[in-house]
Amino acid sequence: MALFPTGADDAVQAAIAMLKQLVNYNQGRQCASYPPIQIGIGLHTGPLMLGTVGGHNRMDGTVISDAVNLASRVEGLTKTYGASLLITEQTYQQLRDVSQYNIRVIDSVNVKGKTESVTVYEVFDADSELKLKRKSETLPEFEQGFLCFHQEKFDKAIVFFEKVLAVNETDFAAQIYLNHCQKILSRVPQTPRILIVDDTPFSAVVLSHLLTNNNFEVSTVQSGENALNMVKHNRPHLILLDVMMPGGIDGYETCRRLKAEPQTRDIPIILMSSLTDTVDKVKGFKAGAVDYVTKPFQYEEILARIKTHLNEVYRAANVK
Repeated sequence: MALFPTGADDAVQAAIAMLKQLVNYNQGRQCASYPPIQIGIGLHTGPLMLGTVGGHNRMDGTVISDAVNLASRVEGLTKTYGASLLITEQTYQQLRDVSQYNIRVIDSVNVKGKTESVTVYEVFDADSELKLKRKSETLPEFEQGFLCFHQEKFDKAIVFFEKVLAVNETDFAAQIYLNHCQKILSRVPQTPRILIVDDTPFSAVVLSHLLTNNNFEVSTVQSGENALNMVKHNRPHLILLDVMMPGGIDGYETCRRLKAEPQTRDIPIILMSSLTDTVDKVKGFKAGAVDYVTKPFQYEEILARIKTHLNEVYRAANVK
């Protein structure tokens, strides 16, 4: 661990110098028939407490802070992405002139111990001349792939990462992203099944027509009881559930019952209603809904919400 109190540039330049010196050191190891050494460096910028800890017989100088812990965790991410030097958004913003470095965004991750996501960048100035050239050449494609991935446009992301690998087949980070995209899409059915539960025939027909035209397999029922019976025999990938329905149970109760059953609790449910008060929306989320759309709704909006929640299910399944 090292501290650089005068600026982030000192830390980045020191890390680059270390990595370049490591190349020379490994050449000597190779001549002696020893295996090369690899290191990973993580940098973060933030406040800390510096001092001594210990007791009468043993004392040690150290630093304590959240910033120190985060730097350590970012260092651990170097193995994940096959990178030698990773820096956080906070360090990136403190650099005097970003253009003097070779940098690309790697990921926005939830690091253990942090509640908010942390944007992580790779500094690849210490790469070999060939690797540096190829990463620079493929930087636009990598950034487009990164953007598509985080917008959950996985099919488009695959195209960009394949272009990167066609030029730089040793780009470990691009290969990781490509693998993630392929695994996620392999879990996405070609025609996801959507169940519409709505007692208003016109609304159900129009919504069904929209979804069918967008390659969804659609079923419709007009009551909560019918919905509970149907999911036992034909499990949908997502349910669009109207809140206000006549008869035995309304949408809230239908949602609660679906979430109480192990076989159906993982199905995302989007509630639909003309009720716009916050208390009604909160009631829906407490019942287990993942989303709440108000009528009359924009069909492009509800289509986007459906795709987003389906992708979340497949990504979660991929993580498991």
